[in-house]
Amino acid sequence: MNPSVWLIVARGTDEVSYIRHGREGDEVNWRCIGPFAYTRREDAKAAAKDPKFLPVGVRGSFEILEVDTASFIRAVYNGFPPRNTDVFVLDNAFLPLSLQGGAWIDEVCETPIWSALFDEDSEGMGLDWLDKVLETVATRLGVSMETVQAIGTLNAAEEDAEIEQTRSLIRQHVRLTLTPEPETLQIGNGTGGERRLTTGARFWVHSNGLAKLGLPELEIRDVPAWWVTAAGEELLNWAAYSLDHGISDGDVLQGGGPIPLELRATSSGDSYWEGRAQGCLRLEVLTVTFVSDGGGDTPVGSWPSMKMVH
Repeated sequence: MNPSVWLIVARGTDEVSYIRHGREGDEVNWRCIGPFAYTRREDAKAAAKDPKFLPVGVRGSFEILEVDTASFIRAVYNGFPPRNTDVFVLDNAFLPLSLQGGAWIDEVCETPIWSALFDEDSEGMGLDWLDKVLETVATRLGVSMETVQAIGTLNAAEEDAEIEQTRSLIRQHVRLTLTPEPETLQIGNGTGGERRLTTGARFWVHSNGLAKLGLPELEIRDVPAWWVTAAGEELLNWAAYSLDHGISDGDVLQGGGPIPLELRATSSGDSYWEGRAQGCLRLEVLTVTFVSDGGGDTPVGSWPSMKMVH
């Protein structure tokens, strides 16, 4: 069993190396590839000196980082940072962590192997890709599948405990506030004489309570009425994420709900937050993606009816 795996990192940091790859003009569908890992230190050192697969940089910009094998296997289960990783590389073998990554590998290698293993509609399929990835990793690391599965079981138990603790803190301290956006506020007459907001109104959704945990509050602006519930759930999910991992101004985040979202966190310029020590981060929706029947991704963030934030 290999006790360690060696990763390529930016010199003087523990930031592993990634690239984004795709066709020019189709950047929204580019795949995120990384980290680049090696089971032999000598191979990793050679790769760091000649970083042909790494982001543009000068020779000497990269070095190697040793991680223990169990941590590397846990990262296969959990996903490597950044969370939107599609493909990682182990000893120059490309291995997928998403359907899009599997399709990319199939296209590059001109061999339709991975995409079919992500087919959740076929009996006995859906997670076969993960089994195949883990088998490949186990073979290259000299680890038995029993050991890999035991690491996965322990990892799941620890993840469940951490998630429950985070959710408990969020439930205890954080509430959501919903306010109609003044410029879209439209009032209609109800059948009983009461006045009602029309469906044309948009809403400001923000958290209250993250500051008690030493974190910036979070907000989403200009939410259409039909997306208010989804936006509230998304905001609470990111509140939990910020408690575990932190969110900073400028971060690009990948929403993990049933409709994939790409968001960017920026400092809110709203005067409501002035004088508050932790301030507020606004989550701006960059793209909304649906998976078509043909299996391809269709970015629809530019559709006005689907855009939550301007």
